[in-house]
Amino acid sequence: MKLFMFYVGGSCRGANVELHDVRFAIGDAPEACHADLRRQWWGDPKSLHVDCWGEVRQADGHDVAVEPGPGSEAGAEGGLRLFFVNLGGYDPRAFEELHRNVLVVAPDAALAKRRALSLVEGWTTPHRDALFEVEKLICLNGAVEGAGARLRLTKARIERPFEFVCGYLPIA
Repeated sequence: MKLFMFYVGGSCRGANVELHDVRFAIGDAPEACHADLRRQWWGDPKSLHVDCWGEVRQADGHDVAVEPGPGSEAGAEGGLRLFFVNLGGYDPRAFEELHRNVLVVAPDAALAKRRALSLVEGWTTPHRDALFEVEKLICLNGAVEGAGARLRLTKARIERPFEFVCGYLPIA
């Protein structure tokens, strides 16, 4: 079993633009997660597609493994948990809200928020005057455990960047 992160999109009744969301699913391969992604999608089922996807092998200096069986959110090394954090902000030169999605490891939500915000300073972006704030925070330990699995987080010996694929892939 593997944990995958997906950036999905599609149309939704009443929306003027295509909507997107970040979703997580467990499977042996990305294709094995498509049925779960269809269940999670709230918009027009015929419009659902994946724009980006990647296996979450590592996050914030920790190796991430999915194991079968029940577990507790505090079952990770040192009581650490894996959080998905969506940061939002504005640039006065852009007519939109900017977003950054990060995975952080922390013992609780408050520290996860602080850790995510600290990562903003190191980003290279053309929008240097953007102001960021945490918009959404999800503890992935609980989401995985709800699927009959548990996360194992261990300090990584070698840090690796998140590898992902971008491309339009209809899955409706």
